[in-house]
Amino acid sequence: MKLARDGIQLSFDIAGAGPPEFLFVHGLGGDRTHFAPQMEYFARQGRVLIAELRGHGESDKPQQAYSIEGFAEDLVWLCNRRQITRPVIVGQSMGGNMALEIAARHPDFPAGLVLLDSGVLFPASAGTVFAGYLEGLRRPDFADEARKIVADSCLPTDTCRAHVEQTFLATPQHVLVSTFESLFPWDVHRARECAKACRIPVLYIEAAHRLADLDRFAALCPQLVTAKAVGSGHFLSLEVPEQINPMIDRFISRYVRRPG
Repeated sequence: MKLARDGIQLSFDIAGAGPPEFLFVHGLGGDRTHFAPQMEYFARQGRVLIAELRGHGESDKPQQAYSIEGFAEDLVWLCNRRQITRPVIVGQSMGGNMALEIAARHPDFPAGLVLLDSGVLFPASAGTVFAGYLEGLRRPDFADEARKIVADSCLPTDTCRAHVEQTFLATPQHVLVSTFESLFPWDVHRARECAKACRIPVLYIEAAHRLADLDRFAALCPQLVTAKAVGSGHFLSLEVPEQINPMIDRFISRYVRRPG
């Protein structure tokens, strides 16, 4: 399905009936297939919308600046158009940053947040690595850098790597570069403010490589609940849905208030 916002077609899938309601948001270089296991699982429980960010998947890919804030507003607009009014937002990687941005901008919109290995409050060691990635993505042979990013993000045992590489390579260079350019400024200027402003339940599920300073996160957001997936790299919604889906279930049953 698609809806046009200011002339830009935004692609999404929707299924099930709620409440509860869910909004699933993929990360950089992803598309809606990154949450296919969750669509199948959670559509049996409630209403599920899986969005494809502008610049990704079957959404339009205009030449423009891409940012966490811009993506977040697209997502809220899309949910409003489809009458998704109080969702649990589940964001993988950069999708979790958008979830936190939405909670800060629209505090009455989400019921809860689930961040899957999101780069929120990056550890100091990430700066040099990410600067190298950005430099590589700006080159004419950016596809080689995209492959390297996927390889670095996966464990050798991850079976989802080939699929993730395919979706990264389907994302245009201008989208990858502009979005990547927005990540560190958002982390420096917005992450702390958004975490501090968040008042709803938050679950952070970590993969093998640490991408967030969870101690700082918890100090700013005391209601934060943390967990760790076993034997998975960064794309854990695809790699270990048998772990992720029950953890989301448990989080909702224990911490998220149901409507009514």
